[in-house]
Amino acid sequence: MTAWGPTTDFGMSSDDVRDAVDLHLARHIGEYQTAFTDEAGWSGSSEEDGPPIDVLVVPPQGERRFAFVSSFGCAFHPLRAKQYEDDGVRRRVEFVLAAQQIGDEKADRRALNLAANTVRQFAKLVHLNPITVEPGETVAFSEDPEPVYDNSDLVAFAFIEPRLPGPGFERMPLSDDDEVTYIAPAPIYRAELDAAYAHGAEALAFALSEGGVTEMIDLSRAPVAEEKPEKPRSWWDKLLSLIGIG
Repeated sequence: MTAWGPTTDFGMSSDDVRDAVDLHLARHIGEYQTAFTDEAGWSGSSEEDGPPIDVLVVPPQGERRFAFVSSFGCAFHPLRAKQYEDDGVRRRVEFVLAAQQIGDEKADRRALNLAANTVRQFAKLVHLNPITVEPGETVAFSEDPEPVYDNSDLVAFAFIEPRLPGPGFERMPLSDDDEVTYIAPAPIYRAELDAAYAHGAEALAFALSEGGVTEMIDLSRAPVAEEKPEKPRSWWDKLLSLIGIG
């Protein structure tokens, strides 16, 4: 696929957008480092499918013992899902995740690599496939998905709004007509995926939020949906009732 080049479809140069991202991340999280630069992609010589995507990392600082990881380049063009085209919406996103850093070099590097690889692949995926990127929407890579990470029962992903940076982070204005939405591809269990199929994206987004799920990758967190819900009213049913579903 041909690289997108140094200019976005809305007229800003890649350097101008990076300056905006620099200020946005510094305001909400801290100063980033470029952990991966897709030099071949930006020069138009990449053999990878999808747009060129860099990975930006804000290291732990002070009492914050996690690294914050973001894609860069995904927002240069709007998503092409049919829903957005039909509604006349220009939806621009970058993906973020957090990686806990505990002071163990091997474990810290593994957590950082998991987060970095995940945001980069999603930033490419959404331009290779017409995916709707909204809170609660899910992505599974087969009808009977296998674990997406080693030593984990998490089998798919759900998009959620980032919570760790605090209010205001999830939207970054670019111009009067354009903004970037930051969103996290949170790994989920099969029971959560099935519940989303049964009850919809809004219900899953609410349940994940109420269950304390954030953009921090946690391979051993408790699921927020039951594999065999109790009858007649499971915790999931109660959550649905709170938002008027079910």
